[in-house]
Amino acid sequence: MYNPGMIACLFVVLLVGACGCTGAFFGTNASAGTAASATPTLPDAYTAGGPTPISGSTPVTPTPVPLNTSSAIIEGAQVNATLTEVTITCTGQSCTSGTTNGSTTAATAVNTPVSAPVSTFSSNITMAYVKENPSVAVQFSATGTNNPPYSWMWSYPGGNLSYVSDPTLVLTYNNYGYYVVSRTITNTLGTSSNSTTISICPLVASFTATPVQGQVPLTVQFVDTSTDQPVSWLWNFGDGVTNRTQNPVHTFTTSGVYTVRLDATNNLGSCWYTSTISVSPLVASFTSNQTTGPVPLIVQFTDKSTDQPTSWNWTFGDGTSSNLQNPVHTYMKNGTYTINLSAFNGYDEPISSPAIQIIAYTPFSVNLMAAPTSGMNGTSVIFTDQSTGFPSPTSWYWDFGDGYNSTQQNPSHQYVSPGLYTVAHSATNSQETLWSNKTAFISIS
Repeated sequence: MYNPGMIACLFVVLLVGACGCTGAFFGTNASAGTAASATPTLPDAYTAGGPTPISGSTPVTPTPVPLNTSSAIIEGAQVNATLTEVTITCTGQSCTSGTTNGSTTAATAVNTPVSAPVSTFSSNITMAYVKENPSVAVQFSATGTNNPPYSWMWSYPGGNLSYVSDPTLVLTYNNYGYYVVSRTITNTLGTSSNSTTISICPLVASFTATPVQGQVPLTVQFVDTSTDQPVSWLWNFGDGVTNRTQNPVHTFTTSGVYTVRLDATNNLGSCWYTSTISVSPLVASFTSNQTTGPVPLIVQFTDKSTDQPTSWNWTFGDGTSSNLQNPVHTYMKNGTYTINLSAFNGYDEPISSPAIQIIAYTPFSVNLMAAPTSGMNGTSVIFTDQSTGFPSPTSWYWDFGDGYNSTQQNPSHQYVSPGLYTVAHSATNSQETLWSNKTAFISIS
C-alpha cells in the first residue's frame, strides 16, 4: 500500500515530466535540453576605418524531436516502383525532362548559370566636399548579373561583409581621405570583381591647362585653381613624369592622349582633379612643281610638314633618294614614279606622308598608214595607227573622208564610190590628243 506522501511525490514527478520543465526540484541537468542557435542579422550602417561590425541576434525556436522514432508500419497493398534514367534537355536556363516507356514525366525548370558572373555596383556619392568635421554616409547598390548558386563579399577599409543575401551597403566616413570599396561575386563558372574610390575632401582641387591639344612636342602651362588654401601639390602628367610645384610647365614629347591628375593638399587633407591633354603626331606632307612632263623631267619637291621636322628621307621611285628638305630630282626615262617622304622632328616616331605620282613620258606623236591607198570601186583599205610615245594612247578616231568614221585602233574600211579621199586620224593618251591628217590620201577609180 502507498502512503499519502509517496502518492504526492509521484504526482509532482508526473506533472514535471508532462510540462517539459528542467529538474527544478531534483537538481539541474544542462544536457537534458536543446541549446538555441543565433541567426546573425545585418546592422543598418558601418563606419569605414572602424572595427568589424558585430551582428545582432534573434532567438530561434529549437526543432522538436519527431514523435515517431520507430519503423513505420504501412498498411494496404504494396507496389514496387522501378526508377528509369531519363535524358534531360536544356535550352538556356530552362531544362525539361524527356519521356520514357510512353509516359511523360513532369517538366522541371532548372536555373543553372549560363555565363560567368559580372559584378557591378553604384554609389550615390563618389566625391564629397566637406569643409570640416566630415560625416558622410554613402550607399552602395549591387547590380550586374550573377545566377545562383553564388557567393559575394563587400570589402572596404576596416573590414568586409558577406552574407546569404546581397544587401544595399551603407558606409559612414568620418575622416578625410580616399577609400576603396570593392565587391566580388562568384558562381560555378567564375569570379568577378570591381571597385570604386570614395573621396572625402576638405577642398576642391582644380586646374587649367593651356593649350589642351596640339602637335608633338607640345608645351603646356598648368595653373592651380584649387580652393581652401592648398599648401602642397602633386602633379602626374600621365607620361611617367610628376611635379610638385603649384603652376608647372610640362612638355609632352610623344603623341597620345594623356590624363593629367592634380592632388592638392591643405592642412586637413587632400583631394584630386583630372583633365586630358591631346598630343597629335607630326604631319608629313610635300608638294611638287609638276606631276607630268616629257623626259628629261626636272621636278622641284617642297617639304610642307608641320611641327618643324629636323630630318627628311625622300624616295623618288626610280631607285634614288635624298635627305635634303627641298630636293630637285630629274627623271631621265619615261614611266610612272611614286614619291614618298618620311619626316622626323626629334621627338615622336618618323611620320610618312601621303605618296604622289610623277609621270615622265617621251614626246607623243600621231601617224597613220593605209594599204592599199588606191583601187577600184569596192576596194577595202586597212588603216594602221602608228602613234608613238609614253603614255600610250587609249582611244582613237578615224574620219575616212566619205562620211564614215571609226573608233577602232586599226580599222578596215571599204570605199564604194570613185574619188580622192582625205583621211583624218587622232590618238589620245592621258596627257593630250594629237591629230594626223592626210589630204587626197586614198584614190578610188
